[in-house]
Amino acid sequence: MQRIPPILRIGALLVAVLVAGLTALSTRAQDPTRIYLPFLRQSTDVVPHVFGIEMSQLTTDRGLRLMSVSGTAWVRRNALEWKHIEPQRGGGYVWDHPTTRIIEQDMITASRLGLNLIVILRGSPRWATAPHLADCAPINPNHYQDFARFTAEVVRRYSGSPYNVRYWELGNEPDATLFQDDSVFGCWGLENDSYYGGRAYGEMLRVVYPAIKAANPNAVVLNGGLLLDRPYRPEDPASVPGRFLEGMLVAGAGNAFDMLSFHAYTFWRIPGQPALGPREDWRPAYLRGVLARYGVPEKPLIRTEGALLCPGEITPECRWAQADYLSRAFTRSLRDGLAADIWYIYDNDSYHNTALIEPGDVLVPRPGYFAYRHASRTLAGARYIRPLAGVPDTVEGYVLQRGDAYIVALWSDQPQMVSVPLPASGAARCTNRDGGPVECPQDGNAALVEVQTGATYVVVAR
Repeated sequence: MQRIPPILRIGALLVAVLVAGLTALSTRAQDPTRIYLPFLRQSTDVVPHVFGIEMSQLTTDRGLRLMSVSGTAWVRRNALEWKHIEPQRGGGYVWDHPTTRIIEQDMITASRLGLNLIVILRGSPRWATAPHLADCAPINPNHYQDFARFTAEVVRRYSGSPYNVRYWELGNEPDATLFQDDSVFGCWGLENDSYYGGRAYGEMLRVVYPAIKAANPNAVVLNGGLLLDRPYRPEDPASVPGRFLEGMLVAGAGNAFDMLSFHAYTFWRIPGQPALGPREDWRPAYLRGVLARYGVPEKPLIRTEGALLCPGEITPECRWAQADYLSRAFTRSLRDGLAADIWYIYDNDSYHNTALIEPGDVLVPRPGYFAYRHASRTLAGARYIRPLAGVPDTVEGYVLQRGDAYIVALWSDQPQMVSVPLPASGAARCTNRDGGPVECPQDGNAALVEVQTGATYVVVAR
């Protein structure tokens, strides 16, 4: 490929991003376009916002260039594994395992790009989980202090330059059932326990949390993201895993984590449900209710995994639906007061085809990428005001505010023309899901908008 001088290349490539985005809007068929981009570090005065992704690795081979211009604020990385660093109890810490070196480089990259990196700590050594065999199993209480010493050393090592990691997640889906083999999941879930293992996990937190805070008082501790596939109901024995958080609180761990992490997925076209899932996710209210019931002050909620899943053979229709879902989900995250919402997973299709870029050619964005990028640019720093009133019940919409501008985000399962009440006086500028301009003629304090299945954004600058 012919080389372009660096200054001209930056300008030309950013124009290419815009052109590619608008091209993607012109058809529902996938029309792959390779985009070549420079790395762009986020400005130090970027307003914090909810947009995040999980990546398997923060490298150009895994789509870092497109990610760096997507407006992402949060990246989750799985994982730094205890068994690789302390394979023998008391034998000292070993930092040269290949996977440890890889994630260290990802820490450095995230810091250079100004990203909030969440690092998962998991993968216990066999000596720490005995008599259980899996590396995800509950840590033996006799080794809680060993884990505390390990986490403190990790936090001391990686809190400073060049790593600058602040967010630490202890495990991944600990409310998953206990496995016999190693797994990226929990797996503290004990079927014969009334709190499904949550008490043991909470007891571990009570030992480990003070050690982390002693190593770095500014470190932020997340519980392992809860699988939480259903709320607990006494009449439903299968719902006992929904008591895992209760178990943590019964153990006295209400003050032993800083952010409450959970997962939420939607399968495309579930029978009996809207194609893109329900309007409301029951989990935020449920989790806040559990905290309140146990007298624990409300904590920031963070959805550390979420996506619209396309099981089986992927179709262009489901790719398009993922883009629609993305534009809805992040607006709803602001409505629900989440600290962050992390799409799983950005760079591969390992879990029901959720990549936002082509895994085999990471310079080719999928429809979801454009929807994600435009939503992040439009809603970064916005705060939720209220539901949108004065529109048909078939239209879902919300009013947000960013600085002096008001933003209306709205969509419908059935495209339709809607007269949208404007929340303030001023000229309205309208864009579709992917950032393309759309006509929205004003008539007094309303704008006529052709509402689509993906979000339309109406921005009123005062």
